[in-house]
Amino acid sequence: MPKLDIPITLLDPDGGWINTPIHVSELDEQPVLLHFFSLKQRGSDEDIDAVKRIIAEFAPQGLRVISVDVTGSDKELRDTNAVEAFARKHGLFHAIAVDDGSMAQAYDVLDTPAWLVFDADSGRLRHHFVGKNGAHHARRVLERFVRSSAAAPAPAP
Repeated sequence: MPKLDIPITLLDPDGGWINTPIHVSELDEQPVLLHFFSLKQRGSDEDIDAVKRIIAEFAPQGLRVISVDVTGSDKELRDTNAVEAFARKHGLFHAIAVDDGSMAQAYDVLDTPAWLVFDADSGRLRHHFVGKNGAHHARRVLERFVRSSAAAPAPAP
């Protein structure tokens, strides 16, 4: 069973970033979805389509989505062209971290796809879903998380 209640602090991928890098300080008081995938995983088109739908639906409401490519080789880690080509082919414009496995290990991700949901209040891991139905389960949780963070009163000036 994956560990929960881990803070979202481990965003320094050895392979760097595709598209835009994200710093932890940019994630304060926002719900975050970390989506772990591999270029070699079966069913990746369905998985990527699910990510795109989640971004389209929840990003306008404040959700930050970060995908994490758990690399299959040292070559992929050193040369991110394959990950960049994959992102272009699938129309992915959000932040993608290229991980050597250390992010996956830190968040106890043993298989892909994996969907990790962090709450806006504490920035801590609250839900961890793996496998084919993971996107469906993550989406149901995100509906609650995004709705509750949108309903929260704005901080005083």
